[in-house]
Amino acid sequence: MEEIALDRKKTLKLKPSAFKRAFAFLADFLIINWIVLWPFKGVLDELLPKAQSFSETLDILGATENAAAISIVMIAASFLSILYFVILEKKLAQTPGKMFFNLYVESQNKDLKYWQLFIRSIFLIPIFPFVLLWIVDPIFMFFSKDRQRLSEILSKTKVMEKVYI
Repeated sequence: MEEIALDRKKTLKLKPSAFKRAFAFLADFLIINWIVLWPFKGVLDELLPKAQSFSETLDILGATENAAAISIVMIAASFLSILYFVILEKKLAQTPGKMFFNLYVESQNKDLKYWQLFIRSIFLIPIFPFVLLWIVDPIFMFFSKDRQRLSEILSKTKVMEKVYI
């Protein structure tokens, strides 16, 4: 039997650039928008009629009969978005956006745990104080020595890039 000579590629683990991480998140956000948020579009269109002005929009959002329904839709969409990240990162250590850029999530300990993945995704909860993470989380990435977001530091996880040479 003839042996096949395969090129053995070496793999390097690098800290990815903020731009790669941002584009990977943007890709995931588009997927979430299509898979998770699009099914709620009809409900939201019914709850939020087209407003002609900013003050009219505030009046619609402030109406108590709409507020509860909008909150339920937002929490459901948030829950499904968190599941998207938690399940994919637990099973594959990647989301489709991360796959496209050869990025993956790893634990600073051994295996990724569900609690770690939940903490990483907590910024998706649209309730105060978690919404502050929309601003604080990415800013942390630029000032931490390992380019980690605050939620990654708290969850003891990091995003790495695989480079094949």
